[in-house]
Amino acid sequence: MGTNNRNNNSESKKYELLATHVEMFRMAFAAYLEQCRLETGKSAESGESDKLTGGTENGIIFEELLCSYYQTVISALKKLAGYDRKYIPALVETYEELWKSAPRLNGRNYLCPYLSDLCKFLYEIREAGALAFFYNLLIYCREIPFLSLNGEKEKKLADGYESGGEEDPFAEFRKERLERIAAGFDENLFNKTYDKFFVILSGWREKIEGYYTKDEIFFMNGLFITDELADCVYGEERNGGKNKTMFRKADNSGENTYLYVYGGEMKEKIAGFYEKALRYFKRAINYNPGNPRYYYEYARCLKNSGKSAEAEIFFKKAFDLNVK
Repeated sequence: MGTNNRNNNSESKKYELLATHVEMFRMAFAAYLEQCRLETGKSAESGESDKLTGGTENGIIFEELLCSYYQTVISALKKLAGYDRKYIPALVETYEELWKSAPRLNGRNYLCPYLSDLCKFLYEIREAGALAFFYNLLIYCREIPFLSLNGEKEKKLADGYESGGEEDPFAEFRKERLERIAAGFDENLFNKTYDKFFVILSGWREKIEGYYTKDEIFFMNGLFITDELADCVYGEERNGGKNKTMFRKADNSGENTYLYVYGGEMKEKIAGFYEKALRYFKRAINYNPGNPRYYYEYARCLKNSGKSAEAEIFFKKAFDLNVK
């Protein structure tokens, strides 16, 4: 008994020390940012674009400086939140801070990758209510119409030819492609949906606990497992409202390429994801048997896990409920 208490105290002190170091690191970095603003003659309260976060050309500065800082803090806060849930608000606030610090670039999405990372962590520590909110936000975020062209990447490719003293053989193609994509870009819609992301995000404190019904929480958790964990290596990928095959069959193996390469271990892992998702969908149905979407996703999960005959029963159930 005494040994267990000593171990618990030692563990607690270790995490308390980590929390102290995180706070010291944040204070030091805040002082550094303040110094940067003073050097450029701008006050911290001005709200103006500064050399760290403003403008397209500063996307690289954001990635090399601020992202490194936030990733360090987030990594430490994940350890703390995994140990004690009281650190979850601090973790979410740090993600929120990161998103607000990111430059608004129509050709670079800084929101979705970190939001997906947060969702995966919430799943790992079984924060089902919080996951329901942030996965809904991730689904919305993917509807923000960013340019389907990474300008920074294109520039680096072009600069690579120039620095090597070579003529870029794709220069005309790049120019034509950029003009074609830019012509179809709706800047007003981009700004409107981008701003709305932060409006929705601002309500996270009220909506991560007690906002969603039990069936909604079970459903969103099942959907997250199906579409983000299982389907990231198997099946289909969401693509602008359409579905496409992510991995092709390898020769005549009749198997998914990923499974063909990595074998039974990955197949077992994927099967585990689908089994867990099925349990979540089943519980959602039990709480709300009148929602056709629950039956549809349950059926889709059954089909993806190889239970096509059983899936047909629930596809029909979803259809029957939908036409009533």
